[in-house]
Amino acid sequence: MIKRMKALVIPVAVIIIMLICSGKLMAGAWVQPPGKCFVSLQSYYYETNEYFDSGGSRKSRGGTFEKFEFNPYVECGLTTKDTLVLNIFYDWLRDNVSGTTKKTNGFADIEAGWRRLLLKRDPHVFSAQLLGIFPADYDIEDDPRLGYGRYGMEASVLYGRYFKLSGRYGFFDSQLGFRSYFGYPSEQIRTNLTLGYDLFKRIQVLCSSELHYGLDNGAEKTVGRNITVEPQYRLLKITGALRFRITADYSVVGAAYCHAWGENTGADGGFYGSLWLRF
Repeated sequence: MIKRMKALVIPVAVIIIMLICSGKLMAGAWVQPPGKCFVSLQSYYYETNEYFDSGGSRKSRGGTFEKFEFNPYVECGLTTKDTLVLNIFYDWLRDNVSGTTKKTNGFADIEAGWRRLLLKRDPHVFSAQLLGIFPADYDIEDDPRLGYGRYGMEASVLYGRYFKLSGRYGFFDSQLGFRSYFGYPSEQIRTNLTLGYDLFKRIQVLCSSELHYGLDNGAEKTVGRNITVEPQYRLLKITGALRFRITADYSVVGAAYCHAWGENTGADGGFYGSLWLRF
């Protein structure tokens, strides 16, 4: 019990600090109008030859880990208060450790769920979200592996608001969630925070922070390696992005991100590009 309470102190402190800073670029508190959809087609690249050890210190891996990911994300409005969410990941992994190169590719875990609008009082929005996590058809003994191979669930509360500053519009979006898997890995506290601001009519700057804080309470299991999804890990990721509005319904986004802090996870960072569609 004491160990569990101590494990909660740090994430609460980090959450407070993050509230002063920034957030994530998707999965906002807003719901989609009935019959309307939002689609984000993202391509990520990540590379590192270092990792954060169990004490948070950066160390050399003795080789380079690379990850390229294609990530379609979909939101579809059912009613004025209900939206369905689908998040799909297809990964290409390459790990070169001690001169030996190993590769894996395939679908990683799929996330699907439901978001419910709880309160809308302009400019404020409060919502709740429930996600199911479904492992794809991969082998957890693959090296590098694509996921945990375990079903899970995540419950979240979300808050967002629009604002106007110096004659230009912006928004703030936040999410606090709890993720649990069946068996292993560790349960996680997850937070996402986003700040967006219109620099010009067509250009919006986006800053984000994302925290995955493992509670170190999952069962141990021998699995293949993947420095980005260790069973007991903690990670703080910071992202900066620019969004260019092609039309009211189409945008392109370019971003760079870094792993600012972590335990039992990869260091360094990467970049991604995304196409946003509304229809």
